[in-house]
Amino acid sequence: MRRAIEHILLVDDEDDHHFITRMTLKKAGFQGRFDAFHSAEEALRHLRAGEIPPDLMLVDINMPGTTGFDLLRLLEAEGVLPDDRSLVVMCSSSNRPMDIEAARRFRSVDDYVEKSFTLEQFERLSDAFARKRA
Repeated sequence: MRRAIEHILLVDDEDDHHFITRMTLKKAGFQGRFDAFHSAEEALRHLRAGEIPPDLMLVDINMPGTTGFDLLRLLEAEGVLPDDRSLVVMCSSSNRPMDIEAARRFRSVDDYVEKSFTLEQFERLSDAFARKRA
C-alpha cells in the first residue's frame, strides 16, 4: 500500500513562497497538516518540542539569520535528522551548482528543488516519499 504525504513542514522567509506552496498543495488535493515557519529558529523550536516529524520538510537555503543549511546542521548534530520518516527537500530560487552540491552533502537531504514549488514537483516528491516509506 502506498503511503501519502500527510504532514508538511515549510521553512521559508518569503511570504510569496508560503502562498504559492499552499496554492500548489490545494491544487494537488492535499488535505493534511501544513506547518509553516518564516525562520529556521521557529522551525527548530517546533521540532525540538517533540512534535511528530513531518512527512515532507521543505527548507529554504537562504534565510536571514539561521540559514537552511544551518538548520540542517543543527538537526543532524542533535540526531533529529536523518530519520526514517521525513523526506527533506532543500529549496532555493537559484539553481547554482554550489548550492545543489552543498545540499546533497547533508545525510538528511533527499532532494533539491528550485522555487517556486509546482504541482509536478509535489507529485514527484509524493512518489519519492512512497518509495522511502515502502
